[in-house]
Amino acid sequence: MKSTATAGRSPGDAADGFGPAGAAQGPAAIVREIARDLLRQRRLVPAQAAPLGAALRDHDWSSVRAILEPALRAAPPAGEGAVPAHDAHADADADAGAAATAALARVVLRLCDALPRLATHDPGVDERLRPVRELLQARLTPERIDEIDARLAAVLDQQVAFERGLQQTRGSVEELLALLLERLGTMGSSTERFAARMQEHRRALAAQPDPQALSQVVEDLLEDTRDVADTIALSQAQLAQARRQVQSFEARVRELEQELAAAAHLVQKDPLTQALNRRGLEDLLRIEMARATRYGAPLSLVMVDLDDFKAINDSLGHAAGDRALVHFVTTAQACLRSTERIARTGGEEFVIAFAATPVEDAADAVRRLQRALAASAFEHEGQSRVLSFSGGATAWLAGEALEQTLRRADAAMYAAKRAGKNRVVIAA
Repeated sequence: MKSTATAGRSPGDAADGFGPAGAAQGPAAIVREIARDLLRQRRLVPAQAAPLGAALRDHDWSSVRAILEPALRAAPPAGEGAVPAHDAHADADADAGAAATAALARVVLRLCDALPRLATHDPGVDERLRPVRELLQARLTPERIDEIDARLAAVLDQQVAFERGLQQTRGSVEELLALLLERLGTMGSSTERFAARMQEHRRALAAQPDPQALSQVVEDLLEDTRDVADTIALSQAQLAQARRQVQSFEARVRELEQELAAAAHLVQKDPLTQALNRRGLEDLLRIEMARATRYGAPLSLVMVDLDDFKAINDSLGHAAGDRALVHFVTTAQACLRSTERIARTGGEEFVIAFAATPVEDAADAVRRLQRALAASAFEHEGQSRVLSFSGGATAWLAGEALEQTLRRADAAMYAAKRAGKNRVVIAA
């Protein structure tokens, strides 16, 4: 089953009722791309496109669910991907496709159910959903869709919890403000009554009363003072309680913000290998370039491409290809120092960044990785394969754009391929 996000785009996409491809951001974009794929498969009919597009634009998720659920569960029309009865491999592929479709339906329906409760106004939600979109761009299998579902559930739970915490804090602050206004009004009334009573006591004292009358004035004065003190004490206790409630909710919001920050950190990781992705590499190199400029230190990059990777996918299957990528990154991380970071920038293409390292030393480190990789075959379903790769090393030049450095490393890497593979070439 091909990815919904990478299926071929046609010129009619912009006029299919869903709006221009790529125009939307956030979770709605994922649902929109899946709907386009269903339309191309004729599981959705063109007449459903316009109401579905309107429901997506209006965030009417109950209507989106009502339209998509039958289409996701429906089989393709007759003649669409029919499988000959005698073809066992095709039958297996059809079963896998049906399982993947059912799993994908679960993901889409989870989105439709969760989005009404989601803090979609949070600009960070699109970034936290980026790993989900990256997984959708790969070849979809039931196992990979299970991973998409798990990641999506985690993001949605975090967003809902964050929104709930913000609402609780807003409610608590509103209650505190209302209480302040109420207590100020109460204090104002009490103060006015107290001032009037004080004037009465002054007039009584000015009249030079007898001792008994004077005793009564003093007693009334003490009673009035106690009333004001009680009012002040009650206000102070209520305000202190409200302040504690606000502080507890503020602490919960800070905790949620930290959780979301940790989730945002995952946006920099490749979902399959846990190496940095292209975004993570760019963020890392922005820091390292500034450091290299400030201290005049060298910065080197090595572009790496696994040799004959397509043959692994063709002979052993895509699951073996995924296993090979994970094996390569695991081996690289064991060989490299903690300051030497690896990023996956394409299917089987990687970039290794060497901070404060001359290019010759970076090339030597990558050659050590080649030897370690040659000594550690990876296993898949009883078969073992030894991986090799070709690398192109280059030094970053002060003031140079990252794309220029990567183009130079890429050219050196292809020179290594042409020279026989399984070697590292340093760019001129």
